[in-house]
Amino acid sequence: MTWLSLAILLVVYPGLSLIGLGQDYSALFANMTQGVLLFLLITTILFQWGIFLINYSTTYLEGTGLAGLGLKPLRMVDFAWGLSFMLASYAILSGLAWLMARIGLPLSGEIRLLVPEGVVGKIVWVLVSFTAGFCEEIGFRGYVMSRLRILGRFRGWLWPSVISAIAFGSCHVYQGVAGFILIAIYGLMFSALYIRTGRLWPCIIAHSLWDLGALFYPR
Repeated sequence: MTWLSLAILLVVYPGLSLIGLGQDYSALFANMTQGVLLFLLITTILFQWGIFLINYSTTYLEGTGLAGLGLKPLRMVDFAWGLSFMLASYAILSGLAWLMARIGLPLSGEIRLLVPEGVVGKIVWVLVSFTAGFCEEIGFRGYVMSRLRILGRFRGWLWPSVISAIAFGSCHVYQGVAGFILIAIYGLMFSALYIRTGRLWPCIIAHSLWDLGALFYPR
């Protein structure tokens, strides 16, 4: 089960995203009807929770549980860490995005096209935001990093962090080359937060808030 969970997170999940490499996602999302968009988002929610259930079952069989990944009881300080990290990472990544645009690698901006319209659409996006924050942080930070460090017998966190960040970025290739680079860097920043706190809740909170912020992007 350990190898199955790692294969899903490092090969299957990124591989599904890489299948569409080269696709003009801007045009695709712009022409997508609200019904199809909602179906796509709900399918994504179910897919990510399915991966979470596999990770959960694996940690149960391994005898560590989710607490062994760093999912410890939620504390108020976790909100402070998460909010502070979100604001700091937003400033850093915005600066990097500006620099990349100057050298010919602008962000394509698909995220704003993925946010559905209407009350129901906004509720679905809130669910998407929490699902991504919770399931992806448990998977890419908690599970991938901890298991790679053990199985690879790494003394430190460098290589588990890099591998996790590349896989995380590969799952977002629909945002183009610039999006992949920035999200991989974002993944490294999440890794640093995870290592610093030893907890997943700050990462989950920051990740969820970041995605939730797409509700306020201009369309």
